[in-house]
Amino acid sequence: MRASILLAALASASCSLGASWITSNTVWYDTDGKAIDAHGGGVVQRGDTFYWVGQSAKNNLLNWKNLGAQASSVTGYWRPKIAKPNGEFWLYGQQDRYVLSLKSSNQVGSYLTSKKVHLPPNDYSYSDTGMFYDDASDTWYLLTSADHNTVQINRINKDGSVGDRVSQLTGGAYEAPGLFKADGVYFLIVSGKTGWRANANKVFWAPSINGPWKGGSNIAPEAEKTYGSQNTHELTIKGSKTTTYIFMGDAWDSKGSTGSTYVWLPMKVDANAKTVTLDYHKEWKIDVKTGVVTYR
Repeated sequence: MRASILLAALASASCSLGASWITSNTVWYDTDGKAIDAHGGGVVQRGDTFYWVGQSAKNNLLNWKNLGAQASSVTGYWRPKIAKPNGEFWLYGQQDRYVLSLKSSNQVGSYLTSKKVHLPPNDYSYSDTGMFYDDASDTWYLLTSADHNTVQINRINKDGSVGDRVSQLTGGAYEAPGLFKADGVYFLIVSGKTGWRANANKVFWAPSINGPWKGGSNIAPEAEKTYGSQNTHELTIKGSKTTTYIFMGDAWDSKGSTGSTYVWLPMKVDANAKTVTLDYHKEWKIDVKTGVVTYR
C-alpha cells in the first residue's frame, strides 16, 4: 500500500477551497480549487507555516497553497518526506525500491538528486518512507518497510546520507511506518500488508529511539480498519495551551489512484499507559497556535 506520485504533480492539496473544517474520507482542494494529489507526503512546520511537499498553509492545516513542481525531473517517487539535517533542505522517498534523496538550498522547489542507495546495514531494498525528527538530539531518522518484513529506523547523517540502523521492528508483516514522541516515550505506528485494502493499524512503543519496541495494539477499533485508511505521517503541534498529536493517513481506493482521499485525526495519547487511539470525528479543526482541537 504505497502512493506512486510524481513530484512534478505533487502540488495541490487542501481540505477544501476556503475550508473551515478537516473532513475525513472526502476530496480535498487547494486554494485554487484543484483536487488534492499528495498521498504519502510528509508535513513539517517552519515558523507559522506548514509544508506538505508541494504546498503550504500558514497558521492552519486547512487552506493549502499550490507551490508548483518541487523536482520536475524526478518521476515515480513514492511517499516523499521532508528533512533538514544540515543547512540544506532534503526530500527522501522511494524510487525503484531504493532510497532516493533530493536536496535544495530552498524549502520550496529546485530539488536535485543527491544519492540513490539501498538501506544500511544489509543493502535492503525498501518501501514506504517515514520521517521523524528528534529534538532531543537534533537528529532526523528515516523509517522504512524494508525487505524480510523488517521495519527499520536509520539515522540520517549530517551530510544527508542514510546512516546506521538504530532499531528495527520484526515479527510481523508491517509497512507504512510513522513515529512520534510524547513525554519521553517513542510511539511507532504501522499498518499491515493488505494491498490497497485498509486494515487495523497498530502502535508499538519504546523508551528510546533504539528500542526495544513493545506492544502492538490497534489505534482504532478492529472493525473500523483505521477508519478506512493507512498511516502516512504523524504531526506534533506544540501549542501554547496543549500539545496535540495528529495521525495523517491515506484512504485508498481499490487501485490506489489519485482519486483516493485522506483521514487526518487527533490522537489520544497516554504515555504512562503506553496507549494511542484515534479520536474520530467526521469534522474537526485545530488552532495551531494554542493546540486546541474543536469538533463538529
